[in-house]
Amino acid sequence: MYKIIIVDDEEEVRKGIIQKIEWNKFSFEIVGEAENGREALDLIEDNVPDVVITDITMPLMDGLELAAILKENYPTVKIVILTGFDDFKFAQQAIKYRVVDYILKPVMPKDIDELIEKLKNRIDDEIAQKEDVVMLRRHYNESLPVIRGEFLSSLITGRPDANDVKNRVANYGLKLGGDLFIVAAANIDAKSFRNNVFEENDIELVKFAVLNISREIIEKYFFGEVFFHDENLVILAGFKDYEKTSVLDKSFSILEEIRQNVEKYLKISITIGLGSMCNSLSKLRESYRTALAALDYRLIIGENKVIFIEDLEPQTADNVAFDEEKEKNLISSIKFGAQDDVKKAVDALFNDISGVKASFKDYQLYLIEITAAISKLSRNLQLDTGEIFDTNDTLYEKVFRLKSLDEVRKWIEENCIKLMKHISNKRQNTTAILLEKAKDYIKNNYGNNELSIQKLADHLHISPSYLSMIFKKYAGVTFLKYLVNIRLEAAKELLGNTDLKTSEIAEEIGYPEINYFSYFFKKNFGMSPREYKNKYVQKKETLD
Repeated sequence: MYKIIIVDDEEEVRKGIIQKIEWNKFSFEIVGEAENGREALDLIEDNVPDVVITDITMPLMDGLELAAILKENYPTVKIVILTGFDDFKFAQQAIKYRVVDYILKPVMPKDIDELIEKLKNRIDDEIAQKEDVVMLRRHYNESLPVIRGEFLSSLITGRPDANDVKNRVANYGLKLGGDLFIVAAANIDAKSFRNNVFEENDIELVKFAVLNISREIIEKYFFGEVFFHDENLVILAGFKDYEKTSVLDKSFSILEEIRQNVEKYLKISITIGLGSMCNSLSKLRESYRTALAALDYRLIIGENKVIFIEDLEPQTADNVAFDEEKEKNLISSIKFGAQDDVKKAVDALFNDISGVKASFKDYQLYLIEITAAISKLSRNLQLDTGEIFDTNDTLYEKVFRLKSLDEVRKWIEENCIKLMKHISNKRQNTTAILLEKAKDYIKNNYGNNELSIQKLADHLHISPSYLSMIFKKYAGVTFLKYLVNIRLEAAKELLGNTDLKTSEIAEEIGYPEINYFSYFFKKNFGMSPREYKNKYVQKKETLD
């Protein structure tokens, strides 16, 4: 069933629309009715509808004001305007606020029937379009080359999760299987390009030609994937059941064929840097870094060659890396998790380096990176690390005073838990302070008839949606309900202790329209303002 709200200050019109239409027949249900835009927003905040049918001319907030707010905050809601006049200026404004249709008063049931059927078909079509698997698949396939390229670039620039990488490699149909992986990076030699027939603005054309030659050779040998990242041609290859020597022999052979073919057919030269091998796709970043390092050696040993980094910089130890995925897990557990989540994240960090044959320097760098992540989080949240961690030393000094990895592990775990608790307390305190500031502002400004959640959010320098969440979660009511309660309590006080007229009190508390004030007062207290005043005065005289 689709949900609909009717908004009109004339009760007769509202009830007529609601009662005279067989809503079920069109798969619609009425989920609320309101006398004006402000009351409608309160309903919408609790139960977002599919359609709002609203009058234009209403007290406090008219239909176009309501449409403007809905356009900004509830873009999926279809808006239909009720109006007593066919005005071109209104039509222009209606288009601006994405009003989908309008109905002229007096409203006839057949007009509503036609409108609702049209709206139902429109919403049905939108849903069907979004759920159309064939269309989605076509769009996906059209975008797949771009998606693949972005993913391949992420493999050499980030530190993705190993399981996620494996799944996406399979989903994208990439030729990157195996147990050993290696990255090569090639660059067009500037001197050969300048000495050729190509002009300076032909560089993209030349890169495209180099990519095509490389791809043809790579595909011939089922060697892996090739793409451009920044100015470098990047080749990723995976090997299964190969010895290191065999991997290098095959890699050199294929890369040399690419180099020679580029030179032969394009009359330019390229230099190719071959990085160190790794045992996981999630570690390709390091292989790419060493491939770039190999490229840098062309300044010493010359261009138009395949240069293997380990010929020039022998690798003597396993790599110990605090990657982005581990950092993300640690930070997430501290900011949003419980104590057990923090312990698991820290365990994962140290389990990963258990038994790894790395240099003492590598271990130090690993611990520095972990400590830096904790320190950065504290700084970003403007927290005093000395107070939280109970030390006058820097975190780095403290870590390196500890005598073993077990001690470091325990210290990091304890202090990550301290940080987690501190952040949680600060978040609760900050929310409580924000709510109190919001309540104070309402208390001091409820008489302003233009007071809105947007105005209050701007005053507090937060978003309206976040402010709305704070009221719902921590005050137990919506912003509008809280504002109405404050205004009506103020009205009771003025009715009982002043000689102000009802119209003056209405304006004093932010309701310029006395009828709207009277309606709300009676709706909340079961009697009109005049009845309340008479009862209050009578009770006071009896007590006197």
